[in-house]
Amino acid sequence: MDKRIHMKIDRDDESVTLTDIQDMIDEIQKKYPDREVFFDGDDFAICSRKKRDR
Repeated sequence: MDKRIHMKIDRDDESVTLTDIQDMIDEIQKKYPDREVFFDGDDFAICSRKKRDR
């Protein structure tokens, strides 16, 4: 798997909202349109991987 971590999020930072995380995901998607961007709950990070050919 070609998983790339773009941004780690501090689990203890209560100031980060879901809207903030969605905004970060949107920015990364704009920057890397050829990648699938997602939130990884295990790493508590915004990550991406290459999009699969369909």
